[in-house]
Amino acid sequence: MRRRAEPASFAVMPGTPIASEMRETLRGGERVLIRRARPDDVAAYRDFVRHVDAEDLRLRFFAHIAELTDSEADKLAHLDYVHDMAFVALDEVSGEMLGLVRLRDELDEQTAEYAILVRSRLKGHGLGWLLMQRVIQYARAKNLRRVYGDVLGDNTMMLQMVAELGFHIEDIGSGMKRVVLNLRSDPRA
Repeated sequence: MRRRAEPASFAVMPGTPIASEMRETLRGGERVLIRRARPDDVAAYRDFVRHVDAEDLRLRFFAHIAELTDSEADKLAHLDYVHDMAFVALDEVSGEMLGLVRLRDELDEQTAEYAILVRSRLKGHGLGWLLMQRVIQYARAKNLRRVYGDVLGDNTMMLQMVAELGFHIEDIGSGMKRVVLNLRSDPRA
């Protein structure tokens, strides 16, 4: 059963300190703005995906895709901010979307699944790291117990990054890995 919406003063609701924008410089010198996704960002999603190589899309969606589906774009444009959150990274000069990370609560409301994608030309520039840190910060503020994601075993860059962020990696079969970050020090959490 889903919990009811918290009052607007709750720390992780839109408009609170966690919602503030962050400005960062990537390793390649790119200036980025990281902020909560907004419904009007939907126009930028399709262009964003067109700037991601087919192999990187396969690693993210576990299948060969050519573009973002209407269903996926609709989910990103209509987030339920009680159970879903997404942060976008935008080029400060052009406003182009450079990356996106999403977090969605599971039914237990203690666990959330993340998904992340960055423009291929920015892999290795630290953008994925910044987006993951942002979503982990959000999950902690929301008092979640754990964050997880499913990753293809051949997605070595993602597996290395999450290991460095403290995620535990387990083999779940069929070439997939489950990566889990416990957010509470209690091992039973």
